[in-house]
Amino acid sequence: MKNWFSQVKATDTKIWIILYLIVGAVLSYFVAFIYPPKKILIDAPATVQWVTFGSSMIGVVLALFVTTYIGYFVYWLAQHFMDVPLLDKKQVKRSFYLTTCISDVIINFVHLILVIITGGFLQTAATTTLSVLSALLMAILIYAFFVYLLQNIKLGRVIAVVILVLNLLPVVGQILK
Repeated sequence: MKNWFSQVKATDTKIWIILYLIVGAVLSYFVAFIYPPKKILIDAPATVQWVTFGSSMIGVVLALFVTTYIGYFVYWLAQHFMDVPLLDKKQVKRSFYLTTCISDVIINFVHLILVIITGGFLQTAATTTLSVLSALLMAILIYAFFVYLLQNIKLGRVIAVVILVLNLLPVVGQILK
């Protein structure tokens, strides 16, 4: 695994982005057509379901870029505050793209399985657990990329902790609600 983290290429990024989009599309399809929210879409015309699917896919694509560039902004801030020289910009962005794609593919696949098993009735505890697992997985992956690919352990720790906290804030807000 260390070898893969230290040698990722553009083709790896492309493969994971394609997987990310496929899993996002399948999950969006299941939510919009197979197991729609009963109160909202059960008797809705097909147009509403297609709009739901389309907007969900727009959200999937936007989430990839927003998450990547928030991560890059966190890197930029940490790099400036820690007075660390700039790392290879391509490799840093690749690390954030891959972190987002890999963690979301795994979590969305588990989410899809849970949707199928429960018939679309996911409990709040399951959703919260998936959110926490996603936050942990993203922190672990970004740390691994900074350690093995970019070879900067201190910066990797700081960025992983900040990413973990940023991803857990909505979960904490939901729990306290």
